[in-house]
Amino acid sequence: MFDESAERQAILDLGRALEDAWNRGDVAGFASLFTDDADFIAWNGQYGQGRQAIEDGHRPLFDGPLAGSRIALVGGDSEPAHFESLRFIRPDVAIMVTSGAVTLAEQKATDPDHESIQTFVLIKDGDRWRATGFHNTRRQLQS
Repeated sequence: MFDESAERQAILDLGRALEDAWNRGDVAGFASLFTDDADFIAWNGQYGQGRQAIEDGHRPLFDGPLAGSRIALVGGDSEPAHFESLRFIRPDVAIMVTSGAVTLAEQKATDPDHESIQTFVLIKDGDRWRATGFHNTRRQLQS
């Protein structure tokens, strides 16, 4: 039996796990939350396919310009958890749209040009949700 409330919580937990791995600088842990064949489109349009490509693509970032950075996907530490949208296509497939923001190590607050909207395609693998598709788009600054 499909329990939407429990599945929404499990997906929220996945979002928190993604945040936690990023915020610890754990590139392998971050990539482990994606399927082996996941598609990943970064904010700048770069495309990677597969968990290993996600890990390999993020390693130089975590070791370089994003070292010590923090990410907020589903609300962050000081905000209530939320999604822009979460809908179930089937009991084992969901699309989550969420706001995201990266705050660099030396920053107290996120630069407006680092705010994004992100779309995840999620699948339930056994009793665990994983991301199988991800697209990150920077929000356009209003003038």
